Amino acid sequence: HQQQWHWHTPSGSCFYANINHTEQGLTFVYPGVGTTYPDMLSDLHEYFPALYQKLEKTLDLKAMLQADSYYSDNAKQPSLSQQAISGVGASYLLTQLFLSEFDVQPKFALGYSMGEASMWASLGVWQQPESLIEKTAHSDIFNQQISGELSAVRKEWQLDENENIQWNSFVVRAQANHIKPLLKDYPKAYLVIAQGDTCVIAGDENQCRELLKQLGKRGIASNMITAMHTPASKQVKMQLQQFYNLGIKPSQTNIGFISAAYNTVLSKPNSTDIAKSIATTFTEPLDFGNVIETAVSHGSNLFLEMGADRQTASIIDKLTKTKNSNVGTHSLAVNSKGQPTITSLLKCIAQLISLRVPISLTPLMRSSLEIKLKAKTELKGSTCVHE
Repeated sequence: HQQQWHWHTPSGSCFYANINHTEQGLTFVYPGVGTTYPDMLSDLHEYFPALYQKLEKTLDLKAMLQADSYYSDNAKQPSLSQQAISGVGASYLLTQLFLSEFDVQPKFALGYSMGEASMWASLGVWQQPESLIEKTAHSDIFNQQISGELSAVRKEWQLDENENIQWNSFVVRAQANHIKPLLKDYPKAYLVIAQGDTCVIAGDENQCRELLKQLGKRGIASNMITAMHTPASKQVKMQLQQFYNLGIKPSQTNIGFISAAYNTVLSKPNSTDIAKSIATTFTEPLDFGNVIETAVSHGSNLFLEMGADRQTASIIDKLTKTKNSNVGTHSLAVNSKGQPTITSLLKCIAQLISLRVPISLTPLMRSSLEIKLKAKTELKGSTCVHE
């Protein structure tokens, strides 16, 4: 018998042998900007109405999830600030669901790129995280300087007003040490994120494509306009630090927060530490592989993605499975773009139960009753919960 033997079916049934929950370093993972998608989490309120009612007393859920951009038939491509707000909103909503409804308590938390801001906003550290909604929507940092017209890039490249910037980013299946030697020939192309056997490069589209050609690799274009993690973003570092310097609650959580900026665990940090951590993470190239290594070295072995879709969970799965020493790690996601919201949630909960994570099943019992009552009135139930 294998020491960590497990199986699971496509419909969501699963079983893990020889798992001891007392050894689990449960880590909430917060994805970066760009994972949100139209109609995400759209039916969640039907199953957890009490949670929504509680949140609506203090939050503008429509603004938090950028409803006009994500739940409208006439929606345009969301801007960077809209993606940032909705990403934090989705993470906050799912975090509250797991903390207050399912009573799941993480030992650690970490964020992928802009996910660090989602992490601090979602886990009860800041006094008024909702104040970021309006600030982000009207911030020239996210709307003009490192996105939109890219004024920070224009300044970095010393361009005239009439010179166009053709910006793009590409995901490429190559390791950082294969890309770095080529960067000197392409001064307007940058290695922005390293994540094991894949990387993200960004900058002038033509130079990025030339670099990929020399590398002998095909890149997947994101068509996303953001200069985060590039030299141009350093111009707004102090602004970012001021932007995220928010009041913190006196009674903080016991969660260990893993900072990409310092590759260490911050416990009970002050507002300045948090602001510096976010600003540094945003303005330096991100080595996400290092972040996960740091997490594992401190005891993380169960990573649970708290946000829209499961992109970060997939990256972590690859990063941990390539190292023989980390075969005991597991990477799960609460949401998956290709499935009904409730289906991916139930599959995730099944895995948490199988991994012996302490979790309250009361919300499922309540939701089950509500579903039956709904089925009686509509003459047919919601098929998605049975998939």
